[in-house]
Amino acid sequence: MACTREPVRMSGLLSGGGIRTFCTVSALRVTLSGTRLFRNCGYAILWIANPLPEGNYKLLVEGDTVDLRYSKGSWHPTKA
Repeated sequence: MACTREPVRMSGLLSGGGIRTFCTVSALRVTLSGTRLFRNCGYAILWIANPLPEGNYKLLVEGDTVDLRYSKGSWHPTKA
């Protein structure tokens, strides 16, 4: 089956180390053509409400939870 890919932006929540802050996230939304089925992938943090120290965080966005690490000014997925 064919699918469509489109960039999307959404609100998220980062939490870790006793800190919680809102953020804006971009992702690639892949939708199965002719259905309402989709998956967001390739999350990227665009904006954070409050500065965060380096460390491990959980990103909660549209019901999904993604483990991320903030290090040297960049966000990276953590290995499962």
